[in-house]
Amino acid sequence: MNKWRYYGNYYRGLFSSLAFGILGSIGQSLMLLAIPLLFKYGIDTVIPGEEFSRLILVGAAIIGLYLISGGIHLATRKLVLKITKQAVQRFRDELLKKLIFLPRTAYTEVDRDVLHTRIVQDTERLDVMSNALIVQLIPSLLAGVILCLLMVVLNWSLFAVLFLIMPVLYLISRRLGRRVRSSVRSYHRSFEKFSKGVFFIIQMLDLMRIQAAENLELSSQRRKVEDLRVTSEAMALWNTAYVLVQDTVIAVAGVIVLVVGGVSVARGSMSLGELISFYVAMGLLKNFFRMLSVAIPQVIQGAESLTALMRIIDFEERNPYRGKKKIIFNGNIEMEAVSFRYQDQWVLQDVDLSVTPGAITGIVGPNAAGKTTVLNLLLGFYRPDQGRLLAGGIEYDDIDLTALRRAVGVVTQKPLLFSGTILENIVYGVPDADMKDIEAAARLAIAHTFIESLPEGYDTSVGEGGISLSGGQQQRIAMARAVLRRAPLLILDEPTNHLDNDVSRRLIANLKSIPGRPAVLIITHDRNVIAACSRVSLLREGRVVAEGDSAEVMREVSKGFNVGNEELSGNLNDEE
Repeated sequence: MNKWRYYGNYYRGLFSSLAFGILGSIGQSLMLLAIPLLFKYGIDTVIPGEEFSRLILVGAAIIGLYLISGGIHLATRKLVLKITKQAVQRFRDELLKKLIFLPRTAYTEVDRDVLHTRIVQDTERLDVMSNALIVQLIPSLLAGVILCLLMVVLNWSLFAVLFLIMPVLYLISRRLGRRVRSSVRSYHRSFEKFSKGVFFIIQMLDLMRIQAAENLELSSQRRKVEDLRVTSEAMALWNTAYVLVQDTVIAVAGVIVLVVGGVSVARGSMSLGELISFYVAMGLLKNFFRMLSVAIPQVIQGAESLTALMRIIDFEERNPYRGKKKIIFNGNIEMEAVSFRYQDQWVLQDVDLSVTPGAITGIVGPNAAGKTTVLNLLLGFYRPDQGRLLAGGIEYDDIDLTALRRAVGVVTQKPLLFSGTILENIVYGVPDADMKDIEAAARLAIAHTFIESLPEGYDTSVGEGGISLSGGQQQRIAMARAVLRRAPLLILDEPTNHLDNDVSRRLIANLKSIPGRPAVLIITHDRNVIAACSRVSLLREGRVVAEGDSAEVMREVSKGFNVGNEELSGNLNDEE
C-alpha cells in the first residue's frame, strides 16, 4: 500500500480547508515578492528625484508588507495546525483500533515494547512532519519558483550566474539527504532499544533484585544509552550539516552575485536599484531555502516514521472468528472433540466439555495439562485445529465473540490489575455501575471489608499491576470485577490460590448465592473448590482422562493420577 496515499485518506473532508491554508501560506510568501520591486523603485526613481515624502511611503509599504505577511502566516499556521492535528488524531485512533482488535496470536509475533515506542514516538514525528510539509516545504518550493521568475525579470544575467550554482546545491542536498535518512534510521533503532530497556527495568524490577542483577542490568542498559547518545549526536550533526552546507552555498552565491553585479553597476550596464533589488530578492530566496533546509530533515524523519507505522497498519492476522450474530446467552457453553496445537505440539486432544446454566463445573489436572488453554479457547482467543465450540447451542463461527465476552466474567490465575484505584479496577468494562452494585459485588467477592478498612477505601491506589495489595486482595478485587458484570457465565482460573481455607469456603458459598445463579467454570487445585463442583473434568497431557461428580474424580485422583495432596491444597500456581 502506498504510504502517502494511505496517510492522505486521513485528510478526507479537510482538503478544502487544507488547500485554503496552503494558498494562504503561498500568498503570505508571494506578498514579500513586492519588496524587491519597491527597493528598485525607491533607489532608481524616488531617491534620484529627491521625493522624500514618497520615500517614506515606500518604506512604510515595505514595513506594512512584512506585518501583513506575518499576520497571514500566523492565521494560516493556526488553520493548518488544526487540520494536521485532526488528521494525526484520526491516524492514532486507527492505530489504537488496530492494537485493540488484533487477535491474541498476533502479540506472540511482535515486540510489545517496540510497538509501544513506534506508536507513541513515530506518530509524534508524523505530526511534526505534517506541519513542516504543509506550512514550510510546499509553500517555500512554490514561492521559491515564483521568486526565481521575478529575479529573471529583474536581471536575467545575474540570475544566470545564480542558476549555475543550483546544480551544486542540488547534488549536495541529495548526498546529504541520504546521510540524514541513514542517521534517522539508526537513531530510531537506538531509541526503540532504549525504550525497551526502560520498560524491562520497570516490569522486571523484582526479578532483577531477586537475581541480584542490578549492576549487570545497569551495565546492559548503559550500553543502550551510549548507543542512543551516539546515534542522536550523529543525526543532529547531519541535520546541522545539511542546513550549514546549504547556507554556505547560498552565501557563496550571494558573494558572486555581489561581485558580478558590482562590476556591472560600475560599468553602467546595470543600475544600483537593479542590483539592490536583486540582492533583496536573493535574501528572500535564502529565507525560503532556510525553511526548506529545516523542513526537509523533519520530512525525512516523518517519512521513516510513516514507513514504520505502515508495517503495523499492514499487519494482517485474521481473528479466529468473524461471526456477527448476537445471541441470548444463558451460560451454556460446550467444547466438542476439540484438539489444539501450538506450533507442532498438541496441547489438547479430543476434549469434550459442557458447562450448564446454574451449575459449578470444575477442571483439575497437573501443570501443563492444558487447563489454561481451555480457558483461552472458550474466550475465543484461539481457534481449535479440530472440533468445535458452541455457546447456547450456536457455533462460535456464527457468534459475535465480543458480544459473547460481555456476557462472561473472567478471573485469570494472575489477577489483571492496572495502576489506578480499587474502584477503577472493579468497574473497568462496566463504567456506569452504581456504588450500591459495586459494594454488593465486593461483598460477594469477600473484598468489601478489607477495602473499607483501607484509609482511602475504594479510592485506594492499587499500584502498578496491583503491587500495593497482597495476592489474596488482588484476587478478590478481580473477582468483584467479574461478579459486577452480572454475567450468566463466570470462568475462574485458580480463584483461591492466595486465600485461606475459611475465605475459600465463604467465596464458594457466595458463588452459589449470586442472584440469577450464573454458570461457573473453575480451574482449580483446591479440594474445597472441587468438592463444591457438580461436575469435574480431569485433564492430563491435554486429554480428559476422567469426568463425573467431584467424588468420582477424586477417587480417580487417589488411584494414582499424578497430583499430590500438596498440589490439591490450592497453594500451587498453574502456569502453562
